[in-house]
Amino acid sequence: MDQAKNGSFFYKLHGLLHQPLTILILLTGLLVGYFLKVQMRIGVPYWDVFNYLNNALHFANMGNNGVNHLPPLIPALTSIIFRMGYISEDVIFIITGLIFILGVIGLYLLLNERFDTTKSLAGSLIFISLPVIMAWAVSGGIDLPGVVFSIWTIYFLVIGLNKNSKFLFFVLPLLIIALLTRYTTGLVIIPMIFYILVNLNKFKDILHMKKIILGILIECGFLLIIFAYSILQLDTNALFGLFFDIVTSSSSGVEDVAYNPNFLYFLQNSLNYISLGPVHGNYRHLLNPSQGIPSLLAYIIAAIGVMGIFSYIYRVLINAKENNTSRVNLANLGKTTLLLVLFISLVLSFYNKSLILSEIILLALIYFLYRFMISGRFEVDNKLALDLMFLSWFGAYFIFHGILPFKVDRYFTTMAPAFTYFIVLGLSQFIEELKPRIKGLDSKSGWIYIIVALICLSLTTITYTGHTYKKTFTVDISNTCEWIKGYDPNYSSKVIGSDYPNAVTWYLNQKTTGAYLKNYNNEDEFVDYLLKNRVYYYFDSNRPHPNLKGYSIIKTFGVVALYQKDSP
Repeated sequence: MDQAKNGSFFYKLHGLLHQPLTILILLTGLLVGYFLKVQMRIGVPYWDVFNYLNNALHFANMGNNGVNHLPPLIPALTSIIFRMGYISEDVIFIITGLIFILGVIGLYLLLNERFDTTKSLAGSLIFISLPVIMAWAVSGGIDLPGVVFSIWTIYFLVIGLNKNSKFLFFVLPLLIIALLTRYTTGLVIIPMIFYILVNLNKFKDILHMKKIILGILIECGFLLIIFAYSILQLDTNALFGLFFDIVTSSSSGVEDVAYNPNFLYFLQNSLNYISLGPVHGNYRHLLNPSQGIPSLLAYIIAAIGVMGIFSYIYRVLINAKENNTSRVNLANLGKTTLLLVLFISLVLSFYNKSLILSEIILLALIYFLYRFMISGRFEVDNKLALDLMFLSWFGAYFIFHGILPFKVDRYFTTMAPAFTYFIVLGLSQFIEELKPRIKGLDSKSGWIYIIVALICLSLTTITYTGHTYKKTFTVDISNTCEWIKGYDPNYSSKVIGSDYPNAVTWYLNQKTTGAYLKNYNNEDEFVDYLLKNRVYYYFDSNRPHPNLKGYSIIKTFGVVALYQKDSP
């Protein structure tokens, strides 16, 4: 009996280990473990992570140096561990790493609503292999966590409308969580609205179920209270000021290093987001792929993907012709004219920086495109609906970040799930076109997807492994802060300035004055600013370090120099 049970157990375990999702979870877990090891060694990679860490201290009642208008979820989760006594930047790395694993699982399940398990597995691995995803996976930033909760929001909407309406209960909570993770994830409402509109008949049937609608209304009210409470805890003036600047594009930000008015920035760098050359480049290029060089693989995948997408469009048009939706008649001429007018209006509003109008026109364009393509059919075309939903997902964020005057490569993470979807769709259609022409390809095509995905993953991992630094300069700031604690036990009574103030604030748990030489005409003006603000110690992370009259360098760690005010 026991042997039978043991045999059954090992049989089930063997079967489980051969499931694509199990393989994906194990592989992603191993990769995230490696990424965490690297990230913990090199330290915090960029400015904003220190703001989230300082907010986490604030939420844990261990400091009052937070930035109150930032999204609260990741700092709140981090603060829970801080309250347990483990205070380290490693905490936020681990939390974002675990959320990333959750996101890869969610993407697999979402892809599996359109593709088979092999293609879904390949697509998930390709997603991980995108340089901008791998480099930021465990960085402590909020961009990818926001994407993760967006993926799960969309997934539960899709299966709630197509499989079991009870899953719709999860949609609103996840949308709120996504918003509290990163405010701009609210744009996921565009693909959500599109998918609801094309499934309106299903949605109406669900709304007839009193228990479902009553539960959603109660849930909605409860979540609105939580969301309102969370927002009221923030600096609402700064938050709404930021929102107004984004929506109206009234903040030019010309002096900001991220300022870039190029509307097509992310499209022009799309090859770099697929794969970078493994020989040339460094860690900065991984974080910012636009500064690197695309690999040969990127060109091959892009070419195959584009050919596949064009083939897919051609097949859709042929299918439309068979369904009498492409005949030359007055009705179809009117529909084509409407689509053309909407497209031209979208382009004009986009280049005129009309964000809200552009998003509305995008939604209308894709919805009417769908209605045109299924004209004469009452039932929902699930595949086409998913294809256009992902197109609206990509388009919503492409428009937003194109209009936004600040552009950094990590913003592409918001488009990465849809970008990956169309890579898989293009590759799938390309292989389908080859099957009748190549004998035996049908039975072996599954291996092609896996091989392509593993090549992408291997190449990016090699690049990641070969080009990551031993440490970032923020480790030098950490070492300098530790040194000053021994050098001057009364440092907390002094005014401290820095050109990287949020990092110094985190390491010393003391409010630090921002001081940036680049904002002044010369060093003398900068010194006047330091003296006016009674700065006694100044941390400088620029090279060469400036000659500041009245201040002397007392210690250097790597690229960081610590200045002390000379005695009067």
